[in-house]
Amino acid sequence: MSSIPKEPVLIAGAGIAGLCTAIGLLRAGVAVRVLEQAAELREVGAAVSLAPNATRALDSLGVGEALRAAANWPQRAAMKHYRTGEELTGYAMGREMEQRWGSPYLQLLRADLHTVLVDALQRLDPDALQLGARVQGLQQDAGSVTVQTTAGHFTGACLVGADGVRSAVRAALYDDGAPQFTGYVAWRGVVPTDSLRNPDLSPDTAVFLGPRRTMLRYRVRGQSAVNVVAFAAVDGWAEEGWSLPADADELRAHFAGWHAEADDMIEGLCRAGAFKWGLFGRAALPRWQQGRVSLVGDAAHPMLPFLGQGAAMAIEDGVLMARALVHGPDVVDALARYEKLRHARASNTATRADAHGLRIHNHLVTAAPDAPVPRDDFMEFDFDAATTPLDEQEPTCA
Repeated sequence: MSSIPKEPVLIAGAGIAGLCTAIGLLRAGVAVRVLEQAAELREVGAAVSLAPNATRALDSLGVGEALRAAANWPQRAAMKHYRTGEELTGYAMGREMEQRWGSPYLQLLRADLHTVLVDALQRLDPDALQLGARVQGLQQDAGSVTVQTTAGHFTGACLVGADGVRSAVRAALYDDGAPQFTGYVAWRGVVPTDSLRNPDLSPDTAVFLGPRRTMLRYRVRGQSAVNVVAFAAVDGWAEEGWSLPADADELRAHFAGWHAEADDMIEGLCRAGAFKWGLFGRAALPRWQQGRVSLVGDAAHPMLPFLGQGAAMAIEDGVLMARALVHGPDVVDALARYEKLRHARASNTATRADAHGLRIHNHLVTAAPDAPVPRDDFMEFDFDAATTPLDEQEPTCA
């Protein structure tokens, strides 16, 4: 049964989850209004990995060609020992991964993904996006939702909170406090390839595994740059705010004595002006929906980056939120259906990301010398947000 909302769907946030929701709805003929707090669009973060479940969902939104033009197609990944550089485990990506799951694994700058999505949105409706609209409050009744923002009041059939881990929509619904520090910090940056001592990276994607520290690197924008993220498990976050320019001496101290290839990346981060981020999260909510309001992406289920599934879950949310709202039979039932389809899968993936982060950061501290190196088991990869039946029982990770 289909019952397209007569009033526009309001979406708070023009990040990955919000844009995917908006594109899916517009492609089905549903009016949207995307309320973005920033005065200008600027995607924060370095780069993003998109597993087959993510690229499959993006293909369903009609952005596959632009996505592939902007992305790298990694051919192989490995985990390496932090001191020796020895390959501990590895696996094929590229054609083999695409043949297995029917969709590629891609890597690209987060800003480039954001551009692909914004361009698609504006082609569908140049007036859908409202900048400078920070959510300040909301009211709902039996027929609509009204959102108060710094750009005025907006009324629609429902509100989708896609405004990130510090979500104002989530706070208005549940008032569950501020996000909590997870015990990890990350130094992120994009390093020009020509600034490296050795630009011949093999394989093109690698994680260096150390005691309570890891470092990920992979190519972006063809051969011109390398995305580098260095993680450390720490006892606390004393800095003001969520991120700050990295202190080069602190970064070097955390990764002193690492293999020459890893050291090359750390020095590249120092030269490129990396930022230090505290990784913050939230306890899982038992439910996301209240009446005509629900949540997607990090507003609903923030997760640590150690499975590379944060963006994928946001994309899946957007595709299924749009499908549910188009399917009907009414807005409240549609939001309930979306939550039934998404809650367990997203929550389980967040739990798995937590556990995998502990395994990889503690492997060289607590594991027996002959213990197998922890690696992703790709449980999430075969999910298809575009074709999953809307009336089936709530799926798990698989």
